[in-house]
Amino acid sequence: MIDSYSNTSQEVVAGGNISFAINSIQTGCTATHNAGSTTFSLNKPGFYFITFNETGAITGATAGTIIVSMLNNGTLVPGATASVSSASATDVRSLAFSKLIQVKPSCCAVNNTNLTFNNAGLATTFTNVNVVITKIA
Repeated sequence: MIDSYSNTSQEVVAGGNISFAINSIQTGCTATHNAGSTTFSLNKPGFYFITFNETGAITGATAGTIIVSMLNNGTLVPGATASVSSASATDVRSLAFSKLIQVKPSCCAVNNTNLTFNNAGLATTFTNVNVVITKIA
C-alpha cells in the first residue's frame, strides 16, 4: 500500500506528469514510489485499487479545462480521467477518480506496470494532490 501526496503548489505544463513529494505510507515492495517522482510501480500480479484527488487552477488568466488522466506505461487507462472547467487562475477546482488495475502474472504477459498522473488539459497549478494504491487481491 502507498499513500503519497504533495501539499505545496506545483505548476504542471500541458502533457506533464504530476509529482508526489511525500510517501506518508509505503508498506513492502508490492507497490513502490520514490518520494518526489511522478511514477508509481506495481510490482506483483493482482488487482489494485487506486484513488486520486487534487485541487488546481489554470496557470495564468485563461479559462479552460483541467484534466487529469492516469497512464499505465504511457498509455491512457480507460475510465481513469477526470475533468472540470476553471474560469481563471483564482478559480480553484477539485478533481477525483478511482480505478481498479490488474497486473497479470509474468507467465501470462509482461507485468511491468508504471502509473503516472498526467495533466491532459491546459497548464495547471496543482495543490493538495493525493494518491492511494492498495493491492486488494
